[in-house]
Amino acid sequence: MFLRWLKNQAVDNIVGIDISSDTIKLLELNSTTTPISVEHFAIATLPPDAFTKEKITNPAAIITLLKDLWKNLNLETKSIALAIPRSSVIIKNISVDSRLTSSEMESRAWVEASRHFPEMIGEIYLDFSVLGISAQDPTQLDLILVACRKDQINPYVGLLEQSGLDAKVVDVNCYALERALSIMIPPVSTPETVALLNLNLNLSSLIVRKDNDLIYTHDQTYDGKRLMTQIDKYKTTIENAEITFNEAYIALLKESLTSHLRHTMHFFYSSRSNVTIQKIVISGDCAGLPHLAAFIKQETNIEAIIADPFSTMAFASTVDKTELMKNAPALTLACGLALS
Repeated sequence: MFLRWLKNQAVDNIVGIDISSDTIKLLELNSTTTPISVEHFAIATLPPDAFTKEKITNPAAIITLLKDLWKNLNLETKSIALAIPRSSVIIKNISVDSRLTSSEMESRAWVEASRHFPEMIGEIYLDFSVLGISAQDPTQLDLILVACRKDQINPYVGLLEQSGLDAKVVDVNCYALERALSIMIPPVSTPETVALLNLNLNLSSLIVRKDNDLIYTHDQTYDGKRLMTQIDKYKTTIENAEITFNEAYIALLKESLTSHLRHTMHFFYSSRSNVTIQKIVISGDCAGLPHLAAFIKQETNIEAIIADPFSTMAFASTVDKTELMKNAPALTLACGLALS
């Protein structure tokens, strides 16, 4: 977990917020119950001028929307977890003496950060997590360092503060997605190698879990908005077409997804040639497209399923279960954040 202002403090439920250039998705879970319960959720569309080239250009509109969501849902908690893309952070693995105290580890983390990216040291937030005993030296601990420029985070924290909300956790999307994946496919003693492909309107994220460890993360741009727009266009014009909707639909998926899938899988296997993915879980804004899992299985020759992070959860009486399940794949990142 990255940039935890919340340390050794008790808090109420945390609302996971996924802010993109097109929508705000929020989810509140009650993790103190068995099973975990969905308390509130919402997906709200942002005005077209809210973002320009991934930069916030209409903060007032976003603030107004956040305030309206809290009022309409009658949310009591103000505690928020949000995510930044993997592509916005620097991640480094280091080893330290296992006898160090927590404060000494923190000092060592800053020393290592200064060594790895000295030109940025005054402009970053930094966090670290202990991974465990080093496999190379049992007297050492393996640490993972995560650093991000302040100007990547501060605009979002400012939006939340001006909306009367409190950013308790800033996470990295790959770690939040892994948390949601662990709900859908719990780690087991004889684990599969599982990938989660999160296809959003402007970003594609692939994470891979092997032997219950996150071994690979990668973000790349993806024009999912164009795909969704084209499919809507086909739906309205198909009556005048010479081909069936199914043929047009498959042709469109091939045009918009095949090259992207091949590039994504090639990029992974070029760095992990000894690893074989056995299952792909598909999430994100585009995951609700009909027959997408079957199409991806055909293109990759890997079993594919659509994400459903709520399959084992209970639901508060105020939750529209039908609407929630329809949007379950799109809420996967928000779910991972709410679980933090």
